[in-house]
Amino acid sequence: MKKKKSFVIAIAAMTIFCAGLGLVSAAEKPIKWTMVSTWTPTINLLEGDKNFAKLVNELSNGRLQISVSPAGELVPATAVFDSVSKGSVECGGDWPSYWAGKNSAFDLLGSFPMGLGQYDAINWYYHGGGKKVFDDLFGKYNMKYFLTAVSPMESGIRARVPIKTLEDYKGKKLRMSGKAQGHILQKLGAAQVMVSGGEIYQALQMATIDGAEFCSPSIDWKMGFAEVTKYNIGPGWHQPSSTFGVMINKGAWEKLPDDLKVIVERASIANVAYMSSWYEATNIEALNQFVASGHEIFKLSEEELKKIENYAWEYLVEEAKKNPDYQTAALSMFQFLKDFQPTRDVQQPFSQGRKPYSWPNLPGLK
Repeated sequence: MKKKKSFVIAIAAMTIFCAGLGLVSAAEKPIKWTMVSTWTPTINLLEGDKNFAKLVNELSNGRLQISVSPAGELVPATAVFDSVSKGSVECGGDWPSYWAGKNSAFDLLGSFPMGLGQYDAINWYYHGGGKKVFDDLFGKYNMKYFLTAVSPMESGIRARVPIKTLEDYKGKKLRMSGKAQGHILQKLGAAQVMVSGGEIYQALQMATIDGAEFCSPSIDWKMGFAEVTKYNIGPGWHQPSSTFGVMINKGAWEKLPDDLKVIVERASIANVAYMSSWYEATNIEALNQFVASGHEIFKLSEEELKKIENYAWEYLVEEAKKNPDYQTAALSMFQFLKDFQPTRDVQQPFSQGRKPYSWPNLPGLK
């Protein structure tokens, strides 16, 4: 009887122990997220999304596993925003300006002509109020947002025909993203043609457009633009930098344990440091490759850039009047840039970034 009682107790203890193991096992079951990207495999901006996912997977020891789906694999690039906002997928990699149709302020966050340089954008985001601007705007659409990279100034226009001055812009059909950029092109007598990144090569090859901008030299080179263009006109006034990030559905975010939320945030910061420098460093070889392929490179004069800047400020102030979100973002961004100028002056000639020729007449800018 005593032996039987001991056996029953042992079985009961084992049952409780196994049940406990089951609870631990269930608690440690990996959380799996799908990250849809706005980039196809032929565009190496996808590398930023992939590296972010890799960091999360490693830092969480596999507890949070993010798989990256390039544009078109699960959803087209244009559907990434809605897919994340509605919760069809947990997260998505983006360039905020693509969502200007949802809210014009997004156009300002992705990049702005003659605006923030690469590390101006990073400094503003982390230390100048930029993160709150992003959080508030994406929050209106049921999303949490983290910056994951900022690429440097873009190449400018790669063209089939020589464009050496602003005068040469007249009558040209140019692929260029952004509403502010379109406003400036119109002022210059050029036509803005909207073509997706994956279709630029063919549009140039078929002479549907005279020239196009897309990104920095390393990305342009990988996309084969050296094969369909002969000329480059810079600097990249239309996008002195470009911000990229991860949109996370609020529901998916709120379900994460607190320690995994910290890991996602820390992974995004690490990704900004690594990928921003990677995009810059890879330009060295790419620029040499463009030159070796016979490309002719031209640059606008300072006087011409001042003219573009005036058009940019004109657009900025008008848009700020129409949309409070735009006003909030613009004021935060340009107040930081203006406040930084004394520091930039002291740092010359070693300062990173550009001092504007003038300032927009933006309400509230001190």
